[in-house]
Amino acid sequence: MAPAALGKPLNEREETVMTKDPHQYVMSLQLPEVEREARMLAARPRGAARGAAPLTAVTDQPSAALVKGQVTAFTGNLSGQDKQDVEYTTLAAQLNSDIVVPNNQSFDQMKAWFANYSKVMSNLGWVMSFEWEQYHAGSQGLTMDAVMLQVLAAVASQNGAAIAKAALDAVGKLPQEGGRIKLFNNSTMSDQAGKFLLGVASKENESISLAFGAFAMDFKTRDTTVLWFNWKSSDVSIYKDQKVATFNQDYYAKGARNKLEDKMRDHAAAYVEDLDLGF
Repeated sequence: MAPAALGKPLNEREETVMTKDPHQYVMSLQLPEVEREARMLAARPRGAARGAAPLTAVTDQPSAALVKGQVTAFTGNLSGQDKQDVEYTTLAAQLNSDIVVPNNQSFDQMKAWFANYSKVMSNLGWVMSFEWEQYHAGSQGLTMDAVMLQVLAAVASQNGAAIAKAALDAVGKLPQEGGRIKLFNNSTMSDQAGKFLLGVASKENESISLAFGAFAMDFKTRDTTVLWFNWKSSDVSIYKDQKVATFNQDYYAKGARNKLEDKMRDHAAAYVEDLDLGF
């Protein structure tokens, strides 16, 4: 789709502000029912990457999770509570966006989906917005996961980018016919379009940030699924954004955390899966 068809510049900022009443916002936030296949997966124990450590414990071990359609890596300086806060907020943003923008068959619709994602995240304590530009590869035949890592590297630390690569590699090792990869594929790809989020969460001086790459694609033809298809300019148009979002965790903890955890505990069990990074 040509950028001119959108009716406004791709780099126009989608500004959002935090709600004055996060408690009421969470109570009114619409979430879809847990999908049947996801409910079945929720009955299984989650991956062993986090183990049974208390939420307050801080670990030096990097980790990662598949949060519905978002791959999120964590550097080794976050507590279990920090990780859970990132997972719950990003999952809530995706789930609500699926209700607000249920059809994602064009870049215009995906742009609206991401705008709502940004709105929910902002109301839960994140400072963020999206600015889209078309991605132009320096060479043909790239795989989409390589494109994502290339874009993320512009805003993530070298260590963070390495953990993100390990997270994508871990997703690639999931059984292609397994329920988890099917859910991920359903969350990210349609017949005509696709959307992905890849993030690296880190903490410095008690401040959590999320370096992320966001991607929206229009397909002309698509023969394979998920992230590991060869990118050719004649087959797909890719739009991307990359930046670092910051988290007002105190704001979230005081007004939204408990209510959001209560409201979407079943959703988190169904859609969040720890990934085995292999180290």
